[in-house]
Amino acid sequence: MPKVNANGITIHYEIKGQGTPVLFLHGSGASWKMWEPQFEAFTSRYQMLMLDYRGHGDTTKEFPNNKYDHHIIVEDIKCFLDVLGISKIHVVGVSQGGQLATLLAIKYPTYVDKLVVSNSYSEMPTFAANWVLSISNFIFSLLPYRTIINLMMKFYKDDAYTQRILRESFSIDKKMLLAMKKAPFPTHTDQLHQIKSPTLVMGGEGKVMTGVDEGKGSRTIFNHIQHAQLALFKNAFDPLSTMRRDIFNEMIIDFLEDKSLKQYKDVEIFSK
Repeated sequence: MPKVNANGITIHYEIKGQGTPVLFLHGSGASWKMWEPQFEAFTSRYQMLMLDYRGHGDTTKEFPNNKYDHHIIVEDIKCFLDVLGISKIHVVGVSQGGQLATLLAIKYPTYVDKLVVSNSYSEMPTFAANWVLSISNFIFSLLPYRTIINLMMKFYKDDAYTQRILRESFSIDKKMLLAMKKAPFPTHTDQLHQIKSPTLVMGGEGKVMTGVDEGKGSRTIFNHIQHAQLALFKNAFDPLSTMRRDIFNEMIIDFLEDKSLKQYKDVEIFSK
């Protein structure tokens, strides 16, 4: 269980495999354990660097003024790389990890070699999404934590594998969950043009729920990054790292190795 001190906190991380290092940034509420579906595919040729970011796993939980802040987590990640002596690295982020990855590439562009952003958004997709978020925050505040997790798992009722990975990787308590959901969204669409790294954007093709349209969110990111490719998956959504793990893994490896992306059933690919 290696840990380092960076940006005034203790950060827990794990390393698996050998080769070119790749930084993996997990989704909200999860931990490094959510990358289990990637271990076999990546560790034979890459060094997987996986951290629990602030508020998650075995990393320090506290935020300044007790307010969850995505931008502070980005500073943590940059300082974490500094401590490890890493000045440039491929970055893969899923869900909230995708937001952190794009924010890192915007603020510290020299640190990001190639960028993979999956199931992410650079802005709230619709006004309805704000409404849904507010309602869910109120409902979640009234429910036991176990009930909240069980409700979230209903989105994956036909996917036992994804349920297992998510349940085993959840690493926050109810207090942190509510703080995270109430935090201001780090809108950054107008800054995406600053990203110069070759970028692969991945997402589900349509709506996950009312007001939450992954396809729209992925297209927005793709349209604003100069050197970007886009892969939209039918009948799948956040996280593609579990729901479509085999294609997810192969596509990222091909991207990192400068290979043309293959054609897959139920996946539409766009390039610039």
